Amino acid sequence: MHVVILGNGIAGITAARTLRKRDASVRITVVSGESDHHFSRPALMYVYMGHMRYRDTVPYEPGFWTKNRIELVRGWVVRIHADAHELEMDGGGRLAYDRLLIATGSVPNRFGWPGQDLDRVHGMYSVQDLLALERATPGIRTGVVVGGGLIGIELAEMLHSRGRHAILLVREDSYWRNVLPREESDMVNRAIRAHGIELRLSTELASIEDDGRGGAGAVQTATGDRIEAQFVGLTAGVRPNTTVVEASGIDIARGVRVDEQLRTSAPDVWAAGDCAHVHPSV
Repeated sequence: MHVVILGNGIAGITAARTLRKRDASVRITVVSGESDHHFSRPALMYVYMGHMRYRDTVPYEPGFWTKNRIELVRGWVVRIHADAHELEMDGGGRLAYDRLLIATGSVPNRFGWPGQDLDRVHGMYSVQDLLALERATPGIRTGVVVGGGLIGIELAEMLHSRGRHAILLVREDSYWRNVLPREESDMVNRAIRAHGIELRLSTELASIEDDGRGGAGAVQTATGDRIEAQFVGLTAGVRPNTTVVEASGIDIARGVRVDEQLRTSAPDVWAAGDCAHVHPSV
């Protein structure tokens, strides 16, 4: 029996370790294009700020893969061939499975803003985002961060820690107003500003301007204001990562559709974690 787990996050690794504890003979393969190990995503903030090293994000002891007899395949899957029980890899090869668990997590939202694909426009979610941020921010003066959630305030703090002018655009009239009572939200507003971050409330992004060289040069707000910025961070929430599944004929709703046993519409395929949406009728 060969079980392949697509995704190296907490759901995928928990499934792999649990499966190994229950069955000493099953062959387990984890496929990951992002990293060699799973990690706490907020830790990437502290790597950028110099408070910890990337290697310190490894959550388990050396020899984890060997000890648990789990094979790690580094690469991106471009298509699931459910009928053939195979994964098509970005390098052109194929990986056969008997059972498949999709645990691809979530990805940042993109809302079709003009200019969102320019250089120096990034989210802050993955290792690849961290590397892109390291390349994009050394020469900038101002960074605009779009989104009034936890990732947004973290990214603004990251820019501020390196001496950049950080501007946080929040659509609501107060930070995290949909979660916090008014008094507490106002207190957070004051703390953000006191910390040196420019907070603009009731402000929505309309578009991102090209600097003439294919990179971000400014943002336009929905009210017509223009803010010069050499970096734009898009942190307007996340959505289930179903990109690979969409091309594979497996049912999708607000995520990969699964039943109470996490089975998808395809035979011998399950899904778990942020990418999955439980729907009893599957």
